[in-house]
Amino acid sequence: MTERIRAFFLRPAMLFYPVWLAVTVLVWSAARRMGGGNIWGYLCLAALPVYALRPGSLLHKATLEPMTALKGAVIAAVCAAVTVSCLVPMGDMPIWNGQQPGHRNQYELTAEAFLEGRLSLDYGDEEGLLTLKNPYDPVERKEKGVVYHWDHAWYNGHYYMYFGVAPVLLFFLPYRALTGRSLTTYHATQIFTGLAVIGIFALFTVLGRRFFRKMPLSVLILLSTAFSVMSVWYAVAEPALYCTAISSAVAMEIWSLFFFILAVWGQGSENKRIARAFLGALLGALTFACRPSIGVANLLVLPMLAVFLKERKLTAKLFGKLCLAALPYALVAAGLMVYNYVRFDDPFEFGQAYQLTVADQSGYNLSVSGKELWRVVVNTADTFFRVGPVKTSFPYVFGGGFAYNGIFFNFPILLLGLAGLGPAALKKARREKLPPLMIGFAAAVLAVTAVDILWSPYLLERYHMDVYFLMGIGCFLALGLWICTRGEREKNTAAFAVSVFALLALLSAYLQYVSFAYYSYPEKLAALRSALGLG
Repeated sequence: MTERIRAFFLRPAMLFYPVWLAVTVLVWSAARRMGGGNIWGYLCLAALPVYALRPGSLLHKATLEPMTALKGAVIAAVCAAVTVSCLVPMGDMPIWNGQQPGHRNQYELTAEAFLEGRLSLDYGDEEGLLTLKNPYDPVERKEKGVVYHWDHAWYNGHYYMYFGVAPVLLFFLPYRALTGRSLTTYHATQIFTGLAVIGIFALFTVLGRRFFRKMPLSVLILLSTAFSVMSVWYAVAEPALYCTAISSAVAMEIWSLFFFILAVWGQGSENKRIARAFLGALLGALTFACRPSIGVANLLVLPMLAVFLKERKLTAKLFGKLCLAALPYALVAAGLMVYNYVRFDDPFEFGQAYQLTVADQSGYNLSVSGKELWRVVVNTADTFFRVGPVKTSFPYVFGGGFAYNGIFFNFPILLLGLAGLGPAALKKARREKLPPLMIGFAAAVLAVTAVDILWSPYLLERYHMDVYFLMGIGCFLALGLWICTRGEREKNTAAFAVSVFALLALLSAYLQYVSFAYYSYPEKLAALRSALGLG
């Protein structure tokens, strides 16, 4: 017995936890007494998960195979917890929860207009804009002092919502028809955000079991948590209208990729794979009807189709099945073109050019002039590599309004994905026929970013949501290749590095959420800062 007790206290892993607890309590108490806030206590607290995920931790022992019911339950439980934690805070701010709707209730009004047989939002105060030479010029609107509705599309004397119509048809219109009440916009964002989070967990589990069976379960859970939160944190901060459009497109595209990947790399008969591709095409097509710029990510279908056809002979029968699978793209595209033509006399105009906002966008288009190409290059570099300012007080990162930081500054874990480009990782990628998909993710990210730049007068943090999820999925593939091509000791070290970067990503997402969500409510930020003891 004496020997067992002695062995227990000599084991560093067992000795760390009581020592850590004592040090944390002492540091926290001393910091508060000296008026230094709780920052040192939080740093000590952060040491626990870092130590728990050290290379020699038992948490790295359990891998994805075999996938037991217990492991599946753990993944599902964490997914549920992450989903709830993202949905609950959305109702906190009056600007975004419907208490002060402003211009952010356009989805509700569009549903009501549809039920009344109209496509336009007729407010009854359109006379002022009709007197202007150029109603899209914000300077002229201000000089003439006309009454107008902010961030609507204006064309031929009518207001329209230029945001994608799919959320209206899928949720707002049925809810209004069935209940007689309007669905508050942020509730729709909650639905789409929840679907996006669940989609990331489901997709990563499928990818992990198919390609990365040696990946530690802890890493899968941490990456699923980090990349899902990274993809939706802005929607949690500002859920109404803008993020309704973005989150709906993100959710549609994630689940589209889920079904396409199952169609190409999953098990089952050819007919089952075609059925999955049909679902993927339907959801991918609806992405265009939510937010067209994210719909550009459907470029990923091309490399996946190439992989699918490489294993098969293209016969007339298979060609017919592929045409059937692609049918949703044609049907949704036709519907959108009719909808656009009826409103704007142009089947390819979604209303972006007719916005009443901070800039005259009536001349914006997807041009290929040297000036526009240079603007895309410069702003793309800014989007990814801009180094944002850091504040000396909580939440430390600068945000709110028109602020934005570079993607790699916000989430350095995305740069860690470059580790998946080593020789061993690339060899495994070629064996699994993954290079076309990985190249496709890079191309899709750049294409979506270019469209955002061409269609916008300035860059905003919320536009990063258009590519965060794509970069997260691509990074998951790269990190999975890196971890699963290492030896046992190197694999645990890699898992530790990935885990730490994932924890930092979650911390970054929380700090940015606070910075943006509380931007219009300094008193709420002061109360939160006081509650956390961060002065």
